[in-house]
Amino acid sequence: MTRLDGFARLLGGRPAQSQIQALLGHAVSSSLEPEVKAYPDVVYHNYRSIGLSLQFEVSSPGKNASKVGSEDLCLAAIDIYSANEDKSWTCFPTLPLQIDALRDDTASEQVKATITKAITGKDLVSSLGEPQRKGGGAGGRSGPAAWMEWSLKLDRSNLNESDPTTLQIELAGAGARGADRWNAERAGNCKWAVITVSPHTTR
Repeated sequence: MTRLDGFARLLGGRPAQSQIQALLGHAVSSSLEPEVKAYPDVVYHNYRSIGLSLQFEVSSPGKNASKVGSEDLCLAAIDIYSANEDKSWTCFPTLPLQIDALRDDTASEQVKATITKAITGKDLVSSLGEPQRKGGGAGGRSGPAAWMEWSLKLDRSNLNESDPTTLQIELAGAGARGADRWNAERAGNCKWAVITVSPHTTR
């Protein structure tokens, strides 16, 4: 089991391999090396064998992310894969993901969830409440499938000072695509594909 707040604490920094190792425990080999994909605006460190991708952006605007050193990059998002959709990724080995937080939009509604590989869209809404944002899935087979997003306060001991964390969950399967994807028996019955953890941004 891994706690969501453990991932959230890594955001904004440049986590070393040892920190990732400590978070995931014995499930990860100390010799694990990422597949690096560098672009002008983002650098991905993909760990396909453990279903984990780290997304880095430049800490100073205007720089090319693919040309700067690691000291100029910060962790902007974490993707966790279930292998329910993309079989080129292995399922994240330390599921379930445990969530114990407050919804940022109410500041008082407690949410608890245990995300296993088999949990569905309907299960997620039952545990986390109605998503604050949702989208995707309109383009048929192109683009992202249907996704849902929540903004959560994870540091319940310091709610006034802690920044909310965004939890976005993309669904897997044919039911997460098409004009009728948001019907309860379509996306609601889909398992999840990717969980993205990132700092909350005002849109």
